[in-house]
Amino acid sequence: MHRIACVILSLFITSGINAFDVKDEYLPTDTLETATTINETPITTVLSTPDTLEDASLPTPPDTVRRRKPLSKILNPIMRAADAVTDFFMGCDTNYVTPQKYEFTAQAELSYFHDYYRMTSSESGKSKNMVLQSGNPLVLGAYVYWSIFGYGRSINLEDIGHSRPNSQGTGYRNSLVLNTARIVAEIYNFKLGKNAKFTNISDIDLTGQDRNFVGLKSRCEGIDAQYIFNHRRYSWPAAFGENAVQRRSQGSWKLGFSYSHVSIDFDASLLSPYIYQQIDSTLLFNHVSYHDYAVSVGYGYNWAFRRNCILAVSILPSIGYRRSDITNDSHSRDILRRVSTDIFFRTSLFWNNTKYFTGLVVDVHTYAYRQDKFSLTNSYGTVKFIAGFNFLKKGEYK
Repeated sequence: MHRIACVILSLFITSGINAFDVKDEYLPTDTLETATTINETPITTVLSTPDTLEDASLPTPPDTVRRRKPLSKILNPIMRAADAVTDFFMGCDTNYVTPQKYEFTAQAELSYFHDYYRMTSSESGKSKNMVLQSGNPLVLGAYVYWSIFGYGRSINLEDIGHSRPNSQGTGYRNSLVLNTARIVAEIYNFKLGKNAKFTNISDIDLTGQDRNFVGLKSRCEGIDAQYIFNHRRYSWPAAFGENAVQRRSQGSWKLGFSYSHVSIDFDASLLSPYIYQQIDSTLLFNHVSYHDYAVSVGYGYNWAFRRNCILAVSILPSIGYRRSDITNDSHSRDILRRVSTDIFFRTSLFWNNTKYFTGLVVDVHTYAYRQDKFSLTNSYGTVKFIAGFNFLKKGEYK
């Protein structure tokens, strides 16, 4: 498909060249006239027979003869450049990796989302904690890939049939991905929270109490990109992109860059009367926002334990710059700028025969806000069951 695009572009360029920049080459008229004799004998005599001598004559040669450069001289360099770009991004050792054989991929995902929030305060001279967990929504999503590009969206199944004010508003996710052998990237945004539950609050006995809380909202958006060093033998797309197959076990070091913006709102007025009356006010906040810029170095390994099956693990610790804002009430805001550390863990189990595939993927990402007397840690986790198929085989594999 990418080569077809290159050819179309080449034809467009070539037509412009022929229209405006083709040079004509001419043969002199006297040269043509000189060539009308062979060994001092006129060509008309050589070509004629006695019966047709009077009528036979050579057609009058044109004054000029136009010569054009072959189209292939222009197309070949473009095709070679397209092949070089393809090999740079998608080239692999086929003894270890079977590349994608189809132009398009369609897949469905059934996901189980989980987010965790832990607030810690020491303003009163004693460390106090409050722990919240999401309602663990069940989310249905779908992805469509064209070649190395993909787009996906998912929604909370509990929201189907409910108007927006009455919906849970959790679990939606939009994702735009790039999957090549050498470079992988994802631009995403998602929303969680709203339907959460308290699991622990310091100095408060929650036994038999209403632990549900609908005043928590969490949103995240960002971009992740990774460079795969051993890209010819280790395939990230085989482990997490479903558009290649790892044939022999192999691992690789990876270098990554990420940006993320996390925003969390906490509406204390929606706490149950029992919790609101007893909770330490230093644990409460109105809004927290992080902006993270991080560089990560990690390792991934694909274990091809049987034909068409792999177990993959990827770990990316990161270090970066974090700008964090916290609002305790409508008039106060603390801003903290500091070096941040984070970790992104991902694992998968897949079966893929190049036409059909299915498997499980687990993602875990952790963020943290730190102040002298207050901290907030939140983790997002996803368990996905994926099934899909590829279609429209590429020309070189037909």
